[in-house]
Amino acid sequence: MEAPRRGIYSDVDMKHFMESSTKKELLSFVEAMGKSCAFPEVGENDSVGFDPGHPLEGLPPSMACLHGALRQMICWVDDFPAVNQDLARFGNPAFRQWHSRLLSRSSSIVTAILRCRDTDISSSEASQRGWDAAAGGGEAETSTSDDPGIQQVSCYLHDSFGHATRLDYGTGHESSFLVFLLVLSKVKCLGPDVPPPLSTLRATTLSIFNQYLQVTRRLQTDYRLEPAGSHGVWGLDDYHCLPFYFGACQLQALGRTRANALGLDALTHPKAVNDADILKDYGDMYLYLSCIRYIRQLKQGVPFFESSPMLYDISQTMPTWDKVARGMLRLYQGEVLDKRQVVQHLVFSKLFPMTWQPSQLTERQAPSEVFRSGLPNIHLPHTRVPRAPGGADDDPMAPTRAPWAK
Repeated sequence: MEAPRRGIYSDVDMKHFMESSTKKELLSFVEAMGKSCAFPEVGENDSVGFDPGHPLEGLPPSMACLHGALRQMICWVDDFPAVNQDLARFGNPAFRQWHSRLLSRSSSIVTAILRCRDTDISSSEASQRGWDAAAGGGEAETSTSDDPGIQQVSCYLHDSFGHATRLDYGTGHESSFLVFLLVLSKVKCLGPDVPPPLSTLRATTLSIFNQYLQVTRRLQTDYRLEPAGSHGVWGLDDYHCLPFYFGACQLQALGRTRANALGLDALTHPKAVNDADILKDYGDMYLYLSCIRYIRQLKQGVPFFESSPMLYDISQTMPTWDKVARGMLRLYQGEVLDKRQVVQHLVFSKLFPMTWQPSQLTERQAPSEVFRSGLPNIHLPHTRVPRAPGGADDDPMAPTRAPWAK
């Protein structure tokens, strides 16, 4: 079985990916996750809000196992506290220790997830198995990272939380976690039916992504991971995209009739994100509100229309959550899946196949010697510093004048 590997190195490779059945399958999976939140089954959870007090409700054993592993991953941050953070604005090297533990325990985590697939255990017991596997106990010592089948799944977990060399995190890593869930679905970890029932897909989308966000937010704040490919204030968020789509679909499901019955009329319009009380009261239940609340907590003291003009504009101009959800799906496709600089680090495997011959057959090696700044140790030819107008010609230290200086 061929080992997972990259397949996008050039514009030609990118064109093949954009036209491939693999990309179509991934986008269809995203859309199915959103629709499961937007159109819950009749009689299912009439509030349509995620219940943080019962996060395992509706999860099949394998997904409950993953949930337990994600909870344990947060504890790893306490084992590897950030050090000398004031020396750099972004990227604490302690994250590399956290990521090294992820690599060493990912096989155990995936093994536990796959073993729960064929059992009829309770969700709480499955969650404990995931916790134990991520903690280095239980079945951790009996699993092998050399198992080709495990490698076909665990490779996506490796890339889901940031890059250990660049010390960054972005929508490409978020997409790797999405592929991880797609692969687990294909090996029937979401149940024997393919595609899985709407109720199972909805529980997985809301509960697992909620827990995943708790892990990534802790990594972002403690290790100050650099936003990979961020558009700054002109983007949705420094790190994420998918939770906004899933969250908009969740609020779309609320609907005016259901909202009237539950006394939640204020949530039926996107302008609700500008109400601090609504964010406080319902941020734990609704994923979109959780994302907005997190942004406003990070950027306290800055008006929302200044810190996040795109999200503010959406709240003022979009009449319904249905419009927001459709726009978010187009945004994810256009700004993530159709951007080479974002998806070029995705790996392909038997379960997430590369349907083209890549332009590069071997991985390029990173420079072995670097400056402390991280730049390659390249010797550049000496060039004479230009003189400032009016400067002394015989003074080798005469500075250049700024273009705007008068």
